[in-house]
Amino acid sequence: MTMNWTIVGTGVIAHEMATVFNKNNREIYGVFSRNADKVKQFATDYGVLHQFNSLDDVFSDDKVEAVYIATPHNTHFDIAKQAIEHGKHVLMEKAITLNKADLDQLEDLAQQHNVILLEAMTLVHMPLAKKVKAMINDGQLGEIKHISVAHGSVKPYDPNNRFFNPDLGGGVLLDMGVYGISGARYFMSDQPDNVQSFVDYAPTGVDEQAVTILHNQAGESAMVSVSLQAKQPKALTISGTKGYITIPEYPRAQSAYFYHVDSDTTESITEGSTENALFYEILDFESIIAEPSSIQNYKTMTDDVFTIFEQMKTSWSQQK
Repeated sequence: MTMNWTIVGTGVIAHEMATVFNKNNREIYGVFSRNADKVKQFATDYGVLHQFNSLDDVFSDDKVEAVYIATPHNTHFDIAKQAIEHGKHVLMEKAITLNKADLDQLEDLAQQHNVILLEAMTLVHMPLAKKVKAMINDGQLGEIKHISVAHGSVKPYDPNNRFFNPDLGGGVLLDMGVYGISGARYFMSDQPDNVQSFVDYAPTGVDEQAVTILHNQAGESAMVSVSLQAKQPKALTISGTKGYITIPEYPRAQSAYFYHVDSDTTESITEGSTENALFYEILDFESIIAEPSSIQNYKTMTDDVFTIFEQMKTSWSQQK
């Protein structure tokens, strides 16, 4: 199944997505930005068929079937709401919304208009992650006991930068945190029922770094460390009674390492390709449109992650 896609936004991730479309011999129907020069250059660079400088023009075009929203996440809700109300399917960059209430509203609206709304979370679409998940479900790791996730960079402090500006949805939670919490939740067998989180704030008041502990009824725990001010290895490790699997560069990983307790050996696991990470999102999204019931696992995942976010914020408020 192929569709007429319009890319909303012309930033770095939009260019990455357009490159993936071109590499896989897929046409891009349209591109939107309020900056006409950027739209023109983007269309020239990637052979985009239609240039839009108005969202009204995008959504009133009956040939636009799906939109990929790659704008800053503080704009996501309003753009997605318009798209859904015009009957367009929406694949939206992480973080899909700023909070659970906005997510719930968009999901209800998507159901009313019979369209698909999905967060572009590379991790859950990567063939490697799916393979590791299947290995866990097959019992190859034994009983899962603990998951650890680290994800951090050193961002130069600038109160006007999107990372630190509260008006732009700044903070580590909606940037690296959405990857870390999604990674932990994806490999846990059930939703955590106990969430404890510790936060440090930037001078602008946004969350600068956080350490979060999750625990569920299955006896699985997870610790997620994310930071805008400390470089971390961007790695995820799942530990069970039969060994552990470490996934370096976990959001778009194509390889992992499986340490076996019994044999004291390490096995390499490979699947998929990092450079096709965004295309896997497109393929899964179009498959869901063809078979809408298949969205449920993805929807549950996103809902669970945003529930954890709310629990984290409650934990943070208790520190003040």
